[in-house]
Amino acid sequence: MTLIPAFTLCFLLDGDDVLMLHRRFPPNQGLWNGVGGHIEPGETARQAVIREVAEETGYRITDPQFAGLLTWDGFEIPPGGIAIFTAQAPHRTFVGNHEGELAWVSREWACTAPEVVDNIHVFLPLVLAGGAPNHYHFSYQDNVRIRDLIEPLPADYDLERPYQPEAGFEEEQRGDYLLSLDKDRLQIEKVVDFLARQSYWAQSRPREVIETSIHTSVCLGIYRAGEQVAFARLVTDQATFAWLCDVFVDPDERGQGLGKWLVEAACRYADRVGIHRMLLATRDAHGLYEHYGDFQPLEVPGKWMSRIHPDSKQ
Repeated sequence: MTLIPAFTLCFLLDGDDVLMLHRRFPPNQGLWNGVGGHIEPGETARQAVIREVAEETGYRITDPQFAGLLTWDGFEIPPGGIAIFTAQAPHRTFVGNHEGELAWVSREWACTAPEVVDNIHVFLPLVLAGGAPNHYHFSYQDNVRIRDLIEPLPADYDLERPYQPEAGFEEEQRGDYLLSLDKDRLQIEKVVDFLARQSYWAQSRPREVIETSIHTSVCLGIYRAGEQVAFARLVTDQATFAWLCDVFVDPDERGQGLGKWLVEAACRYADRVGIHRMLLATRDAHGLYEHYGDFQPLEVPGKWMSRIHPDSKQ
């Protein structure tokens, strides 16, 4: 399977120093990292890193050096890929941004300090030594790094290939809020907190079950200032049927119309791919789904049957 990263990460250099970002938002909240972000549809990784560096630091770089690929599994966000770059800063005066605090630090500190994202300690020394780009893969369990793998780049990786998201990708901005069907944006810890600790229908649902359900579903997230504040999931064959479930809005963000937006977006997605029938179950939000999604009670309830696994608690 061809590896197509959806993110970039850049380490800006000035002599023996590296520019780092103390992250204000998940993932890796409260730790120091390089700068970077999403690769937009139609962009190459190189185009994206030039844009992201300008947005996050004010620097206009022209010749970022590709330094490798980073992938992961078992982390707080779903598995994905990052294209790593280095670049020479034109000067030491940067422009701040809302993502966190920028600071110049020594290369040694960046490669060893516990305040830095810990996988950087593995790959950054090799990157700064000027070796050939590698593929760095990190496995996590309970947010602890348990395995590192360093190997050559995949033979079919094409740095100049424009990023094209999976079918069904969609994003929409409304004021300070962004709705996205891009599962790379999901913040797993937030979703686990929503469902397993705050919802009435998924209390104590295991994290591994939530991760599997995300992997096999179409998911919608809403974000404000980098923080995920809402979630919904469509279980669907993407042709004939869909079940809308796990709809949740952070209590602090309710009253902003986010639940309505989730329902509208889920129905819009289903209509676009030609799904004939959608179902859902709700305890007390019938009006929301009826008004904003045109859901109706089952016409002939007696036709429908269900089966619950005898050992399941969900």
